[in-house]
Amino acid sequence: MSSKEGSAVLSTKGGRGKPKSSKSVSRSQKAGLQFPVGRIARFLKTGKYAERLGAGSPVYLSAVLEYLAAEVLELAGNAARDNKKNRIIPRHIQLAVRNDEELGKLLGSVTIANGGVLPKIHQTLLPKKAGKGKGDIGSASQDSKEGGATTKGGRGKPKASKSVSRSQKAGLQFPVGRIARFLKSGKYAERVGAGAPVYLSAVLEYLAAEVLELAGNAARDNKKNRIVPRHIQLAVRNDEELSKLLGSVTIANGGVLPNIHQTLLPKKMGKGKGDIGSASQEF
Repeated sequence: MSSKEGSAVLSTKGGRGKPKSSKSVSRSQKAGLQFPVGRIARFLKTGKYAERLGAGSPVYLSAVLEYLAAEVLELAGNAARDNKKNRIIPRHIQLAVRNDEELGKLLGSVTIANGGVLPKIHQTLLPKKAGKGKGDIGSASQDSKEGGATTKGGRGKPKASKSVSRSQKAGLQFPVGRIARFLKSGKYAERVGAGAPVYLSAVLEYLAAEVLELAGNAARDNKKNRIVPRHIQLAVRNDEELSKLLGSVTIANGGVLPNIHQTLLPKKMGKGKGDIGSASQEF
């Protein structure tokens, strides 16, 4: 018995009679998580969000953060794959968050740096399809396609890739570079952020699409094939939001809105003829 007990004691001890130290297991490994539970617990304590913290609160918070990160990275990876990119950039994270309903509600007030804006271009402003054989030019591509050359040149140098403008990268029709140059030359502020011209281009493009759509409707109502300043005037003044925005703006050659009393309008002649007394904007 004594020999067996002595061998058991020797097996548990180290070189100089010290017991072997067991391998340390982190709190993340115990919880089966990738996010650092210990570090999050330390941040919760140093942040002083409450007087006392439960032992399970950093574990739950780590699990929630890990789930959100995995969800965002999965959607961002899909966006990168759709745009034929091998690396996830802030633009793909922006697309992943804004195109998902739940993440859009959760992170609605969060600004993602260098994420750009979501293209919201009216269909009438998009280029039409050239034909069945060619690619879909007017498809709603969220990012620009870069023409990366895989073949090399004569002396082992890769061919220069096709330059992509900032408007194509943001998925916009308005010139982002020109607007950025105007912002800098105008000296509206000491410093101009990299995303400022992109946001301004997106807003201007949306306003232009809205005005052109309403002006096209006014031209169609008056049986005209060309939009003139008169139609733009009617489009702006008859829309409540645009009228508030451009209330103090004078449109050249736009005319005035007709405000004729009904008693002064000519009466209807009959059923066969057109409705003369209708409120024609051109009248």
